[in-house]
Amino acid sequence: MKYQFIEVHREEFKITVMCRTLQVSRSGYYAWRGRPVSGREMANQTLKAEIKAIHEESRQTYGSRRIQAELADNGVKCGHNRIARLMPRRRAVGQTKPPLQTNHD
Repeated sequence: MKYQFIEVHREEFKITVMCRTLQVSRSGYYAWRGRPVSGREMANQTLKAEIKAIHEESRQTYGSRRIQAELADNGVKCGHNRIARLMPRRRAVGQTKPPLQTNHD
């Protein structure tokens, strides 16, 4: 997260100052920048696209468990916790029904 912050703000502030302030080494930041994207992150990117498609197809009503069921029907295996973790990054959140109104007058 610190390296990501430095990357986003590197045009505004000196990298040396940000590294010192965030207590990370400059060499660590540059090593992070040069690293290829991990296999897990690539898989997450693909999964996010599938989650987004299912969520939009459901008119933004499906939560992580229903999306997991749809993915399983499509042959994709992953847990609902992973789906739930990835959903907020796409601003995809399931809808809940409002509570029933009762008159007790």
